Amino acid sequence: MASRDIRPIEIPDDFVVWAGTDPHGQLRAVDTLLVAAGLTDAAGRWTAPPRTAFVVCGDVVDKGPDSLGLARRLADLRSQAADAGGIVALLEGNHEVQVLGGLEGEPNIWRAFMSFGGGATLASVGLEPDGLGPDAWSADVGRRVAELAPDFLPLLWSFAPYARWRDVLFVHGGPIPGAASLETFERQAERLWIRERFFSSPHPFPDAPVWATYRDAGIRRVVFGHTAMAAPTFGHDGRVLNLDTWRGGRVTIARMDHGPTLLDVEMHSAATEPRIGASGASMSPDEIHAFDTALPAIADAWMDSRGTTKGRMDR
Repeated sequence: MASRDIRPIEIPDDFVVWAGTDPHGQLRAVDTLLVAAGLTDAAGRWTAPPRTAFVVCGDVVDKGPDSLGLARRLADLRSQAADAGGIVALLEGNHEVQVLGGLEGEPNIWRAFMSFGGGATLASVGLEPDGLGPDAWSADVGRRVAELAPDFLPLLWSFAPYARWRDVLFVHGGPIPGAASLETFERQAERLWIRERFFSSPHPFPDAPVWATYRDAGIRRVVFGHTAMAAPTFGHDGRVLNLDTWRGGRVTIARMDHGPTLLDVEMHSAATEPRIGASGASMSPDEIHAFDTALPAIADAWMDSRGTTKGRMDR
């Protein structure tokens, strides 16, 4: 994954925390929501009180109209928030991995990148995606992205694997059942692609034995995304919350409360602009499931072959 040597983000207990996920290049919607939440002003300046955090649970890129602009906006806010005594926590999603691995030429990751909205990311940095497809990778693509937007790929490499606040875990796909430790969980790409094995599990979170690693670490609630829904969706008796509302044509953010569930969180949503390029929606559910099943191991093997962040940045 993109964050093998980027540590998880620990948000102090006394912070006020907002979270969202899967904004997919929707800069205008995110700007609208940040103003509504009192986190920024209309000029995009961080105006939240000290000890305020905003967590983005991955998939900043692909599909929408301005992946590069949104990534840059969030990076700028991350710096502003740190200077103001706050935190902007940018977490990796599977689409960040698909950009990074795809542009490096890992064939299966490239195939996922171009099948699920990567053309929109290429367009946002000034590349014409016509002529490129799931089986048409070229080394020139990665070089051109680095030339046109030299800050973009290093920014995606900086995204963290997950974040924690009080008893809440923020992660892209969800916790992995039976994980031996949080360190194991942190290093497994499955946390970016997992779906039903977490949110539809018959084993109640966090009390069932398969979730013991998280429960023993004090995690009792989860905020996540990855699986697009029409509206925010709760599970496990209100202890887990999927904020990916892409299917409903919305981006949603929520202000966390102190528990014991997530049922009473304050939410805001904004409409998305039309997606850019082909959707991958022509794939059958079985084909999409095959991607979800195969890609975590492929991403793990790709990262194992690459070494440290410093080594990656120097290449």
